[in-house]
Amino acid sequence: MKKYLAYICGHFQPIGYEELYAVLEAENVKYKVVEVNSQTVIFETDDNPIYAVSRCAFVHSLLELTDVGEIDDNKILFQNSYEISELKTGSTFCSRVTRIGKKEVKITSMDLERDLGNHVYNKFEENKLEVNLKSPDYTFRAILIKNRFFLGLEIWSVNRKKYSIREPGKRDFFRPGAMRTDYARALVNLSRIRRGEIFFDPFCGGGGFLLEASYLGAYAIGTDLDSYAVKGSVRNMKQFKRSNYEVLQGDSRNISIKFFHAVATDPPYSLQSSTHGEKVSKLTYDFLIESKEYLMKNRYLVYCTPSSLESEAIVEKTDYQIVTLIDTFIHKSLTRRVLVLK
Repeated sequence: MKKYLAYICGHFQPIGYEELYAVLEAENVKYKVVEVNSQTVIFETDDNPIYAVSRCAFVHSLLELTDVGEIDDNKILFQNSYEISELKTGSTFCSRVTRIGKKEVKITSMDLERDLGNHVYNKFEENKLEVNLKSPDYTFRAILIKNRFFLGLEIWSVNRKKYSIREPGKRDFFRPGAMRTDYARALVNLSRIRRGEIFFDPFCGGGGFLLEASYLGAYAIGTDLDSYAVKGSVRNMKQFKRSNYEVLQGDSRNISIKFFHAVATDPPYSLQSSTHGEKVSKLTYDFLIESKEYLMKNRYLVYCTPSSLESEAIVEKTDYQIVTLIDTFIHKSLTRRVLVLK
C-alpha cells in the first residue's frame, strides 16, 4: 500500500478531517488511517485517492509520502522511506516547507528546503531531475510539526478560485446569512453523495448546496416554502449554467420527492431566515421524521443547527443515529452545530 498525507486547512480542522473520510468512503477508496496529527492525516491505500480528495474544500493538499524523519540539532534524520509513483526523467522540481504550530527547530525554512531538495535530487538521481523554483513539474512538500517532518510529492492541491467565484455575494440572487461556498461543499461531501445519484436539500434557500452537489455530478433537487427563494435558487443555478437540478416550492414536512440518496441542508434558525412561525426544534424533528421515509437505507443526512438547540435529544426520538457531531464558531451570536446522521 502507498502512504499519503492529507494536509487539512487549519481554521476548519474538525470538518476537514470528517470531509476527508467522507469523500474516501463516497468514492469507494479502501484506506487505513496510520496517523493523525495537527492538520494532517496519514493514510495508506492501494486505490488512487486523488479524485476523491479533489472533492474536498477543507483539504489544502495531498502528498504521496516519500520520507518521514525528525530534525535534531539542525540535522535532518530520516526514519522511514517509501516508494512513490514513477517520475519522468529530465523533469524539474522544487521543494517547499510548511510549518504547522509553534516553531520548535532553529533551522530556517529556506535552509530546510535546500537540504531536502538535495535529498530529493540524490534519491531520484536516476531520473536526472533539475531544480526549477518558478514553474516546476513536481513539488515536494515537507510538513514540519514540532521537530518532525513528513516529506512527500504533492499530487493535488486545492484551487480556492473555483469556490470564490460562487460565493453568495457573487450570485445573482443573494440572501443575508447564506453559507460560504467552501463550507457548503464540505457539508455536501459529508452526505457521501456520488455522481449520478439524487441529492436533496429541503431548505434550499438560494441554492448553495444544490450548486455544490451538481458540480459533484449529482442530480440536485431542492425545495423551499418561500416561492421567492425558489425563484432565486433557479436564477443562481442558471447563472452557473447548471442543468442537472430541479427546484420546487414545498414544505420539508410534506416531501414530494419519493426517494433520494443523500441529504444536506441548513434549516432556518429564525436568526436571519424565517421559520414561518414554527419552533426550530419542532421544525427540525418534523423534517427528520418525514425525510427518513424517502432517504435510501444506510445513507446519510447532514444538517446544521445552533449549538444551543438540544439536537441530540431531537435525534433520539427518530430512527436516525448520529455518526458525527461538530461545533464550529461562526460569530458571537452563532456556533453552528453540524450533524451527520445515518
